[in-house]
Formats: sequence, C-alpha cells, structure tokens
Amino acid sequence: MLIVSHNQRRNLPGSFVSRSIVFALIFSLIFCQPISYAQQASVSGLPKPGIMVDLSPAYVPVLVKGLRVHPENPILFDFIVDTGNSGLSSSDQQLKSESEKLIKYFLATLTIPEDDMWVTY
Repeated sequence: MLIVSHNQRRNLPGSFVSRSIVFALIFSLIFCQPISYAQQASVSGLPKPGIMVDLSPAYVPVLVKGLRVHPENPILFDFIVDTGNSGLSSSDQQLKSESEKLIKYFLATLTIPEDDMWVTY
C-alpha cells in the first residue's frame, strides 16, 4: 500500500507540468530547424549580407540659419532660410511650406518655459 502525504500530493500535478515543458523544449531544440528569413528574402535595391556599403553623399536639408530682429518692432522677425541641397528656389511653394514649418518649430521653442527645457551634452 502506497501512502502519499498531503505535501507530495500537491507536487504531482506541478511535476507533470514541469516535465511536459522540459520535454517540449528539448523536442523543439532537437527536431525544429531555425529559419532565417533575413538571408533568404531578397529585397531589391539592398546589397547581400556581408557586403560593405559605401557612405552616401552628404545632404544638407532646408535650415533656418538666422533671424533679424527689427529695432523699431522687436516682435517682427525676418528669418534667414538656407535651401541646402534641396534644389528648391525662393519662388517654390514647397520651400515656403518647409520654411513655415521650421519657423513654427522655432517659435514653439520660445513658448516652452526654461525649467522644462534641458540640454544633453
């Protein structure tokens, strides 16, 4: 006759679950082959893995280089915008919209309280 104490009776289901998990992990390690999708997939325009990639040419985007404040009206600003390598001319609507976006970013930074700003250097 087998007598099982109360503590051993609790561990029987737990040991079955533990052994099942260990068996599943060992089975997957032995019989399942890893699949490497990154090297099998061929993406057009990208070099094969292991080939050295050259540096891309430098690109200078549209930048706000400076601003001029009018002494008679200190709230009036003239922004100096550099077109960089964008190829946009001063009469181009895309340059105007990009400049307006950059100017709004600059003005937004003026409205942030000094205590909420930080510089990481």
